[in-house]
Amino acid sequence: MPQTDQERQNGLVITTIVLTSLSFIFVLARSVVRIGLMRKGGWDDYLMILAMICSAGYLAEVMVLRENKGGFSSAVLSLENMINLLKITLAIQLTYYVAIAAIKLSILAMYLRFLASQTTRLICKGTMALHVAFFIVCFITTIAQCRPMHKFWAIPPNSVEGYCINTTVFFYFTSGFNIVTDIFIIALPIPTLRKINRPQREKYALLAIFLLGTFATVMAITRLHSIYTYTLATDPFQQAILVNLWSVIEVNSAILTACAPALKPLFTPHLIRASREGSYAQKPMHYGSNNTSGSRGYIRSKKSVEQSWAPGSITMNSLYPANTHTEVTGGPGSRDGPYSSKDTSSTVGILPMRGA
Repeated sequence: MPQTDQERQNGLVITTIVLTSLSFIFVLARSVVRIGLMRKGGWDDYLMILAMICSAGYLAEVMVLRENKGGFSSAVLSLENMINLLKITLAIQLTYYVAIAAIKLSILAMYLRFLASQTTRLICKGTMALHVAFFIVCFITTIAQCRPMHKFWAIPPNSVEGYCINTTVFFYFTSGFNIVTDIFIIALPIPTLRKINRPQREKYALLAIFLLGTFATVMAITRLHSIYTYTLATDPFQQAILVNLWSVIEVNSAILTACAPALKPLFTPHLIRASREGSYAQKPMHYGSNNTSGSRGYIRSKKSVEQSWAPGSITMNSLYPANTHTEVTGGPGSRDGPYSSKDTSSTVGILPMRGA
């Protein structure tokens, strides 16, 4: 039995409230662990907080859609409803792009905590730069998609002189780019994670946590399909609700899966205890850096087990670092080698697309 417009709207509102609440819990837990308890907050954590703010903003925008009968047939909408829906559409598009950029940059910044291979680190940084540039292009294009801007919400569109870009092509391009880079970002750390110095069972568990990101990618693909069906709709005001629904699911599922690796210390309290009790003898290491002293020496961490660090290999502590006493030793040509260390401690909602 087909759903009524009211039922579909209720589904969007309930889904948004539930997923935004779950995202808030995950980001709060992550912030408490990483920033509060372990005192190891970094750009990955702060970018995820920004993504959470965007998710909350999306919830507020969905409520505005609800007040203006978003998802209902244009036959029952007033002129004021239509104009308000188009205005909030512009805000939703901008919110979506900020959220997706923040999530992806957060994930890539987290990778820099443990990637040891200089080549992989360079690829990671290049991917970050690409996403920053892509975000700037998307943000500017979204704001400038209609000239003058108020033509975007003009009813009818030809009542205002000006032009609008072909948003169908633009949204296909941006969605396709996000899906391709999602897959690339998921695959990027796998070679490094496979070389982690832990039992096979733990390695597979860690890989599984990182591969959770594939769920968000599936949601992005589903959202792209909803954009396709939307472009064929005879009533864009009514059909836009599906694009918003899958956009909400994509953003929040990306937040949830991106937070999962950072929550592991909740289940390994000794990492938190070590972090609270320890202190640095040298400056804190930057994301994944092997040398923070400015000299040609390398960091040696005093922990309980000797570990040999080589490009492309990591340990669990590099993923969930605790404070340890460090000293600079063994530059190139030293007995310990350049990567030696010894241990002595324990990732648009839209409404009607305005085309040219």
